[in-house]
Amino acid sequence: MRCKQLAERIAGVVGGLPPVEHALAYGSAVLTNASFANSSAALDVLVAVRDPVEWHEANMRANPSHYAMQMRMCGAAGVDGLARTVGAATHFNARLTDASGRAFKYGVVSVDDCVKDLEAWNHLFVAGRMHKPHETVHACDAVTRAQSRNARSAANAALLTLPESFTELDFHRAIVRLSYDGDVRFLFAAEDESKVERIARSNGDGLREAYEEVVRELLEFGVVRARSSGAWSQDMSPESLRGRVETLPDTVMAMLRNGRRLDASADAAAVAESVCASAGDDPERVGGAVRACVRRIVRTSTLRQAVAGLLSTSPLKTIAYVGAKFVKSAQSRTSE
Repeated sequence: MRCKQLAERIAGVVGGLPPVEHALAYGSAVLTNASFANSSAALDVLVAVRDPVEWHEANMRANPSHYAMQMRMCGAAGVDGLARTVGAATHFNARLTDASGRAFKYGVVSVDDCVKDLEAWNHLFVAGRMHKPHETVHACDAVTRAQSRNARSAANAALLTLPESFTELDFHRAIVRLSYDGDVRFLFAAEDESKVERIARSNGDGLREAYEEVVRELLEFGVVRARSSGAWSQDMSPESLRGRVETLPDTVMAMLRNGRRLDASADAAAVAESVCASAGDDPERVGGAVRACVRRIVRTSTLRQAVAGLLSTSPLKTIAYVGAKFVKSAQSRTSE
């Protein structure tokens, strides 16, 4: 019943917008136990469009009230320009309500920027939201293919942060943590501190389904081994370690390359060799270096998106949104 109601709710939001190439819902309304307010959680929708300027022009005509006054004054080009130059290439219209009075918000990103983030993790913004279970209601091939690569990158990065022996829950935690590690909302106590743990524990089936193909490949190639006891283990040999580093997304690899002061022409194999050699092939140190890079990407993108949100949202909506975040964060701390 919940799935049917959720699908209808998503369709209602997307159906009220100009045509899109790709649409999905994510966050508290989709995930189980991701928020203390799940029963009334706002629906988070993300749409990918071919031409954001043309799309915003059409949407401003169809749904002018979705945009803050300053954004209507800036016009569609200003909306897209702010998202690209200040934010993480995604514009959000937030604090909206549907015909039934249920809250929702939606983000708009170009197909090209969406694919780039999924493949390269330049912002790890769209990619991070798609690390967790989500509901796709309208798909395009380019984003679907990029998401396949994003899932493999998430699994690979998660393994690099885990010890030789771990559980499936540890694996799920590591995947969920990728997009929250470094999030500025946690630094300012504006996000629920127990979110990672609750999402990992309560959405095992969804995470299992989302990474089923990836895990099957890892098992087939012997990178991961699953025991009858439920424990998992991974190959921690220097060769396997280098191979995993070598396949990290381009933005992470560029950061590792710069950190080692390697020439820009150094390929992925050379970067992996240098990173692992400098760490003495210690998996924990290599994993720490990778996690530090991911944390920096997330910190930068969440800060940029927060600033863009403040500039593109009406002051009253901003106060209401931030207040709700602080309330949920406080609830998470007092419930422990």
